[in-house]
Amino acid sequence: MIAPLTVGFDLDLTLVDSHERIISAYIRALRDLGVEVSSDDLVPHLGIPLTHTAAAVAPAVDADALVLRYRHYYDEPDAPRTLPMPGAVEALRCVRAAGGRTVVVSAKFTPAVHNALAEAGLTELVDVVYGELFAEDKATALIAEGASIYVGDHPGDIAAAHAANAYAVGVTTGANDEATLIAAGAAVTFANLDAFAVWLPGHSVPR
Repeated sequence: MIAPLTVGFDLDLTLVDSHERIISAYIRALRDLGVEVSSDDLVPHLGIPLTHTAAAVAPAVDADALVLRYRHYYDEPDAPRTLPMPGAVEALRCVRAAGGRTVVVSAKFTPAVHNALAEAGLTELVDVVYGELFAEDKATALIAEGASIYVGDHPGDIAAAHAANAYAVGVTTGANDEATLIAAGAAVTFANLDAFAVWLPGHSVPR
């Protein structure tokens, strides 16, 4: 039996390019708290929860204070813009064209997920949004929505797919390369979402 198609997507560096905005907010927030970091310090931690990054790059910083400062800078009107990743529109439309539903599951603060999708022009192509879930915790949303495929750029996304018994699709548009995603358990990897959109029509996944 083939269930109705539902495809889950990670947000940052999968559907949207927010890396400049994230890095800028981190650098400014940490500077306010007396810690100097560079973009090179932060890039390996893109795509994981804010508090996890804080523990990795500035363990002495009060996490709650960092969250407040980070969100302040992230939401500033002059913050770097959030853009759609190459192929994001095509990938979401491809799911819709197949009669499917699109679900975004992100570690990001839920209101920020909605804002990022709106700024990137993707809101109308997304059916359901979940925020504040990372790695295996994303499985609760994927299971609730009946997702048979989950697409992401981080090993945590691959873990989420496995925990939800979904087909794990990796994209190398973030900080992790093909070998890392395959080692994490990705069933297939793509260089971008354009390639995913080409692949999807012939690969509906039985559940």
